[in-house]
Order: sequence, then structure tokens, then C-alpha cells
Amino acid sequence: MSKKDYILNSALQLSRQIGFEALTIGGLAKSVGMSKSGLFGHFNSKEKLQKMVLDYAATEFTNEVIRPALKTPRGLQRLDQMISNWLNWSTTQKKGGCPFISAIIEFDDRPGEIREHIKHYQTMMLDSFAKAVDLAVEENELAKDCDSQQFAFQLYGYVISFHVYHRLLGDEKSQERFLDAYTNLKFSYSPEEL
Repeated sequence: MSKKDYILNSALQLSRQIGFEALTIGGLAKSVGMSKSGLFGHFNSKEKLQKMVLDYAATEFTNEVIRPALKTPRGLQRLDQMISNWLNWSTTQKKGGCPFISAIIEFDDRPGEIREHIKHYQTMMLDSFAKAVDLAVEENELAKDCDSQQFAFQLYGYVISFHVYHRLLGDEKSQERFLDAYTNLKFSYSPEEL
């Protein structure tokens, strides 16, 4: 891991615990054992630090959730693999929760570059899931009238619920509840001929 990757990974782990707004160059410098001025040379501003951490988190998510699923045959098998990868990515975080959910809560009503950056990544993620749904429709594994954007909307609602039940409430059945909801969602869009 390069020094820059080490710093960004440390910043990501820190933001998972304290949020993006509380993430500062001074706090990160203390966390990684560097001087504030030395770290400032890498980022120049708190906003640039926040954007680079979001970029780093998005790359991590893509590499661990989306890309591996693309090796799976298109259709429900690929969508299922994306969900499995996402659950693994979400539940293996040692401390703190999803960096994107934290960022959404903090910046959803605050105009500016950080909000637009988060919006960009959330749109890309939702489009990835909707595209997988569209492919499942093309493979006749979901009904022809399946609205992939509605499917992605409902699925993301389950993701948020899972996050709350798993991380905040410590519900031991949170993953089972999520998978049941996801299975019911797929069933609700089953092709009529099945």
C-alpha cells in the first residue's frame, strides 16, 4: 500500500466512525502520525480530503461489490452476486458503518461540491443495480413490465433498513430479514409463465 493509499484508507476508516463533516486534516494527521502541514500538502483543503475519501470508498465498493459480480452470468445470478458481495462488504467493516450512508445523511440538504460528489456515486451505484435488473428482464428471469428503477428504489430501501438493523440495533436476524425482503421483491416481479 502506497503512502497515499495508507492515508486515504485511514481517512476512510476514520470517516466511518466519526462521519465526513468531522473528518479534518488535523484529526487525520494525528490518526496517521504525521504533521498537519505534511498532510495538508496531500489535500490542500478539507473539501478536497472529503472528495478524495469518497473517491477511495467508491473504488473500494466497485472493486469488491460490482466488478466481481460482472464475472457471473447476466441475469438474476449476477444481481444475486452483487447483493452477496454488498452484504459481505457491509458486514466486514470492523468499525463504523457505510461511508456513503454517513455522507448522505450529513450532506443531503447542503448544496455544494461534496453533495454533488455523493449524488454522483449514489446514482452510479443505483444505475448498476438497475442495469442488472434490466439484464434479468432480458433473460426472462423477471417480468417484462418490471420497472428497474422501482426495483432499485425498493432494494436500496432494504439496504438502508439492513444498515440500521445490523449496525445500530444489533439485530442478529438483520441479514436474514434483508434476504427475505430481497427474495420477496424478486418474486413480486416473477414472469407470469413461471
